[in-house]
Amino acid sequence: MEDSILDFTTNLAILHRQFQRAMNQILEADEMPVNITEFYLLVLVSETSHLNQRKAAWTMAVDEGLMARMVHHLVKLALLQKETDPHDRRNRRLKLTTDGKHLVSQAIEVLHDWWEQVTPTDTEFDYAGITAQLQRLSSQVLTDQQTEHSHS
Repeated sequence: MEDSILDFTTNLAILHRQFQRAMNQILEADEMPVNITEFYLLVLVSETSHLNQRKAAWTMAVDEGLMARMVHHLVKLALLQKETDPHDRRNRRLKLTTDGKHLVSQAIEVLHDWWEQVTPTDTEFDYAGITAQLQRLSSQVLTDQQTEHSHS
């Protein structure tokens, strides 16, 4: 019996792990001071306004302790800064520095190169369509998780 959901999940996991390995090797070779998880955090911060450390940890599904260490490392590297939320002084929002923005744009070029190399050339590949579908799935998972998290 064919299980398309299992196939989808397996292929997504394989692609993700292969991409992570390749990006970590590239980041190391280019002597970028971050690993792939820290890169994901920088991208998340660049694409999300008013993001704090707790929400970043929850969104990326990483332990808050690991998130604290990553944020500390990225602040120390002057790639990220924490700013006080004017609406809630207890909340510290994450924001990219100029160097952080530069590193993200550099790494995004690397990301594009990697995907160009692995994309099949014998067919038209619809990244926009796949992205729209994945964003819908991702939004639903995050909504479900948030609902679950608020009830526990």
